[in-house]
Amino acid sequence: MSRVVVIGGGVIGCAVAERLSLDGHQVTLFERDQLGSHASGAAAGELSPRSTASRAEEPALKSLALFPELIARIEKDTAINVEYRVQQGLQPAFSEEEAAALQATGEHWLDAQACRKAEPSLSIEVMGAVLLEHSHLTPPRFVRALAMAAAARGASINEGTPITGFDIKGGEVRRVITAIGSHEADWTVIAAGPWSKEVASRAGVEVDVLPQRGQLAALDPGMVSLRRSIFWSTGYLVPKADGSIIAGGTEEDSGFDDRPTVAGIATLLNLACRLVPGLGAASLTRVWAGLRPVTSDGQPIVDTVGAKNLIVATGHHRKGILLAPLAAMQVASIIGRS
Repeated sequence: MSRVVVIGGGVIGCAVAERLSLDGHQVTLFERDQLGSHASGAAAGELSPRSTASRAEEPALKSLALFPELIARIEKDTAINVEYRVQQGLQPAFSEEEAAALQATGEHWLDAQACRKAEPSLSIEVMGAVLLEHSHLTPPRFVRALAMAAAARGASINEGTPITGFDIKGGEVRRVITAIGSHEADWTVIAAGPWSKEVASRAGVEVDVLPQRGQLAALDPGMVSLRRSIFWSTGYLVPKADGSIIAGGTEEDSGFDDRPTVAGIATLLNLACRLVPGLGAASLTRVWAGLRPVTSDGQPIVDTVGAKNLIVATGHHRKGILLAPLAAMQVASIIGRS
């Protein structure tokens, strides 16, 4: 089995560590800050393949199918409840054009009356909606459970440990250098989200990934009841197990500025009130933001780059939580072919 160093303690890095440790590899993970402290911990945790771009739908569905087994495994190994729930979602139409486009997908269509029977709090302006295959979980719990499951199988999980460089000889990464020492590696996996570009540059490798800010807001809905997640345009409302509703998420090219803004949160609150007018009386309990990794063509990168034993796994944008099991399987497959 191989000695594998994983750089990045977000959902992709932790999913990779969990999968490789399951396969029997000797895994060491380094996270500069804390596990899930950036985009992975900031996510709403919705797992909806149908709300993604059409060309990304097939891998999203494939990854979604991996969740039941993965969740059962890590919850058994760690006793951490990741609050995984399977339920329906709705994608509504507010215009004839939107309705026609949604009906053309072949998904189960609900007319306006059926929509309001399913979700009485939904706006009366909704002309209809399609039912979506949907599930969700609590991202910080999920990330922590992945890491702890890997640790239970012998993986070394190191928080607060930035990477400072690489020892490269003969076209291979031989050692990964950190602030507390260097570590021999047969394989190195860079899964540092939008910071993957910076990390890879220390190995003389160029990675096409940039940060994109996504803001979210948590609402206490009061008397408003919402049983299903609602997806419209680039936003969503996700009801959580604690009774709150998460409104997300903006897409902003803000560099590495991950601060929530008045304009960004206003966009989310307007979306919430457009979809569910009764949320105008809700309480705003928390606002936050995360930096998602996005590539120029919008497609994730999971492949060897530069050195023949250096794998980059990043660029999953809004779907990092959903695509994590598939990314982990892809990394395991690359290492398994060696």
